Amino acid sequence: MQKINFLRGVPADEALVPIAGIFAENFATIFKEYGGRVLQYQTPGLSDFLGFIPLKKSLAQRYNVRGDVNKRVICTNGGMETLTFILKSFPPGSGIASDALTYDRFIMDVIKLGHRSIGVPLTHDGVDLTELEKTLSENDVKVYYQVGYHQSPMGFTTSNANLEAASEICAKHNVLHVIDIAYFELRFDGAKNILIDLSKFPETTCLAGSFTKTISPGAKCGFGILPESVVALITPVITNSRLNPNYPTQAAIHKLIDSGYYDKHLKFLINLYKPRMEAMNNAFKKYLPDIEVAELAGGFFLGLSLPGVTNETGYIERIGAKGVTLSAPTAFTPGWKEKYYKKTGGIFFRLTFPAFTPEENDLGIARIAETYKEML
Repeated sequence: MQKINFLRGVPADEALVPIAGIFAENFATIFKEYGGRVLQYQTPGLSDFLGFIPLKKSLAQRYNVRGDVNKRVICTNGGMETLTFILKSFPPGSGIASDALTYDRFIMDVIKLGHRSIGVPLTHDGVDLTELEKTLSENDVKVYYQVGYHQSPMGFTTSNANLEAASEICAKHNVLHVIDIAYFELRFDGAKNILIDLSKFPETTCLAGSFTKTISPGAKCGFGILPESVVALITPVITNSRLNPNYPTQAAIHKLIDSGYYDKHLKFLINLYKPRMEAMNNAFKKYLPDIEVAELAGGFFLGLSLPGVTNETGYIERIGAKGVTLSAPTAFTPGWKEKYYKKTGGIFFRLTFPAFTPEENDLGIARIAETYKEML
């Protein structure tokens, strides 16, 4: 029996083959160019506590960052580290709002650091703006976290209008709006995502990005594009957390961007993942036409509710016997799983598609649909 594990949103193995070769070439290049300086602690003009300076400049140019690059861009050991530094800069017990369904590691970090996790409901376009306004008005909130562009785990494409309206509400209440742009470059439907205008909200809007899905998880490189005041706020946290990030990897990624290879690789990923995404979209229309799911345009994840089935453990066991691995969802902020299940009348799962061939995605959804009908 062919097994399909829908749990982890990992890049396809085929995506890592070409990048491995170019990484080998870039490492040779950076050591010729920078020598031992790239292996040293901070080197004036080349690296500092906040990252490899040429990469910061490359990112500033790519995302049209205005102002002093060293006061606005940080490079980190992964996208999650950027988020953690922001969370650590506030005292325990601070109110941290996020979408009611969001990146589960962010929720885990909020709770682990002793903050109050506050969920805000979603619409098909992004966050429910009325509820966000209400949440920030009624609670002492320091940060609102939102996965932009291709929302995880739901899969819909957040509009720029929604992101900018959320930023406006956050600015009004002096709340940091942290937009996770991990999937910004990963749109597969032929359109191109356009970054929101950061100049409209210069003191409160933050971007947190990652090369995990576009280059590799093993590279462990992320970044933040932040207001100067936020960089100043988190710098003591960074210097107390680690002496320096991974400069050789950051230097290699700088070369990827600077040489133009990164954009070529993104085109390769789009061609690789587009038929896999389309297979997922088509499979739902074919096998579960009456179930409402997002029409994927990019990203890595899709949220699926199965109304009428309430036995979560039983469903997981039965689908597992058919070779499909699912697990109880962890993407809900505290208290929202019960609310969501009551609203939708059934259980929820997060699915991923890029690591599987179109045939595997079709087969996986067919088995999910078969099991759903059996349990109804």
